[in-house]
Amino acid sequence: MTDELRVHLHYTMRGSYPLRLIDVLFCTERAYFVEYDYLTPVDLLFGSPDQRAAAFASQVVEEGVPAAIETAEQVETQSYDALDSVDIHTGGRIGRPKITAQPRTDSATTVRVHGQFDPEPFTQALRATVAEHDVTVRQKDGFGF
Repeated sequence: MTDELRVHLHYTMRGSYPLRLIDVLFCTERAYFVEYDYLTPVDLLFGSPDQRAAAFASQVVEEGVPAAIETAEQVETQSYDALDSVDIHTGGRIGRPKITAQPRTDSATTVRVHGQFDPEPFTQALRATVAEHDVTVRQKDGFGF
């Protein structure tokens, strides 16, 4: 894989039961939605999501994107050439931030951010990452539906 990691959106989740831990790796040519664990209510009770998310982030840093993808439960790849937009909902006062990647032809992929997140630098870094592609990056206030 020649894609270089540009932006790492760490510790997000999707689904209802079981919740799925996902990191989004925005590389030079595509985004990878890397699902690396499932969470049950017992996991949430004992705080294991934080530990699992930290372990995956360490693996990305220490071993690289290809190694992290290799160990994933599931990986969804979205090429920037096929991606129409990315909406970044800041979460507002009561909600969690949400990221939605909308391809031109397929259904959208949405994740909620559970880790530390500052929308301004994330939005700027993502815009710089996709600048050479026809991808719209929008930041919106609130938690989005």
